[in-house]
Amino acid sequence: MPMIFSDSTLESFRKILHSPSLQIFAHSDWGSHNPAHRELLRAEIQKHTEGKNLYHSVSHTQDLGVFVLCESPIGVDLEITSRVQEKVVARVSSDEELSAAPSASALWCAKEACFKALKTFEQPSVVSKISIGDWQNIDSQTETFTLLNSTEFKSSSEGRGIVRQISQWSFCFFVIPS
Repeated sequence: MPMIFSDSTLESFRKILHSPSLQIFAHSDWGSHNPAHRELLRAEIQKHTEGKNLYHSVSHTQDLGVFVLCESPIGVDLEITSRVQEKVVARVSSDEELSAAPSASALWCAKEACFKALKTFEQPSVVSKISIGDWQNIDSQTETFTLLNSTEFKSSSEGRGIVRQISQWSFCFFVIPS
């Protein structure tokens, strides 16, 4: 399986997200170009979660699929950065969110990852009900953010997320610490 994130980057993500159990798996065979990608992902998740009490989340693009495992509720989103259009993101975001976000793709990925992590709480019916903010720049590829309206979803915490740009992809991981 190819390494998307180095061990030091993964360790940094674990610290920022307060999630020492975070695991990230990615593979080109799990992209939607492969008609068997869903079955392959399910089998791989089963292999890593059997007998363990872990949350998981999945995302994929045409050429890459990713899943994450964690002891806390987690969401992941993966997008081809250039495919995310600001006018589409504007339909599900406030003007304040758009102006504060580092990019339309970062905001879109953040909303999607939060939506997935909220499935164990009171997940909203649409991502437009999710409010993202408190963006912090970590480095040229990495930003962190917070779910601003976590109490609306009876979440145990506001959680913290990371958006990471790698090559043509935007990755987002969002954890709600237990």
